[in-house]
Amino acid sequence: MTTSSIGKKRVLPAWMKLCRSESSGEEKNESLSKKPREERIQAAAVNFEKILSDSLQELLFLGSLVYSHHRSDCSLLCEEMDASLRGRAGSFIGFDMEWPVTYRPGRQEKTAVLQLCPATDKCYVFHLSCIGDVPPGLQRLLSSPDITKVGVGIQSDLWKLERDYGMSVAPIIKSSVVDLSEFANRVLGTTETWSLEGLVKHMFGKKINKNPALRKSDWSVFPLSDSQKSYAATDAYVSYLIYEKLNQMNQKNDEKVKRK
Repeated sequence: MTTSSIGKKRVLPAWMKLCRSESSGEEKNESLSKKPREERIQAAAVNFEKILSDSLQELLFLGSLVYSHHRSDCSLLCEEMDASLRGRAGSFIGFDMEWPVTYRPGRQEKTAVLQLCPATDKCYVFHLSCIGDVPPGLQRLLSSPDITKVGVGIQSDLWKLERDYGMSVAPIIKSSVVDLSEFANRVLGTTETWSLEGLVKHMFGKKINKNPALRKSDWSVFPLSDSQKSYAATDAYVSYLIYEKLNQMNQKNDEKVKRK
C-alpha cells in the first residue's frame, strides 16, 4: 500500500449509502421492533428493490409513432405492414393491448387500444374504441401464419379481443403466437411468471413507465394523450426487443448443442 492511498475511503453510490444507513438504523432499533424478523427482511427487500428500480434508466420508444383512429386508415396501414413483412423469413411483431380499468368484480371494459411494433424504429397505435371493430386489414395481419406475434400474456389478450369484437383467434394462437414469459423461461432456464417490466429489468437492466395514473387511465377517450401514445407504443416496442434478444440467445444455445 502506498502512502497516498492510506486514509482514502471508497466512494459508494447513493443507493448503497441509503441501504447502509437504513440497515444501520434497523440494527439499532431491532430490539424495539415488534415486527417478526421475516416481515422486516421482506420490507427491506421491497425497499431495496424500489431503490434499485428508481436508479434504472427508462427504456422508451423514440421512433416513428403512427396513431390511427379511422377504420379505412387502420386497414390500409395493416395491409402495407403485412406486405412488407410477409416476404421476410422469421418476421415478427411486438403486440400489446390497453383497455380502461374497471373496479367491478368479474367485469372488464372493452379493448380500447391495440398496438403493434414491426421494427425498432416504428410502432402503430390503433384506437379500436374509435374504429368500432377490428378492420379486415388488421384481421389479416394478425391471422397471417408467416408473421409471429409476440407479447407477455398474448394468448389472454387475443381471447379478450375475440370476446370484445368477435374475431376468431384460435387459429392465430395455434400457428403464430409466442408468449414472452414462456419463451423466456425456456431460453433462460427459469420458472418465473414474468411481467413485461420484469423482463425489461432482467434482460436490459432498465425500466419502463408503469405509472398507475397512466396505466389505469381511460383508454377509450379520443384522442389519446401524447403520454398514452408513448406508453402504448413502448409496451409493443419492448415486446419486440425482448423477443429479438431471446431469439438470438435461443439460436446460440442451439448452436452449442449441435457442436457437442
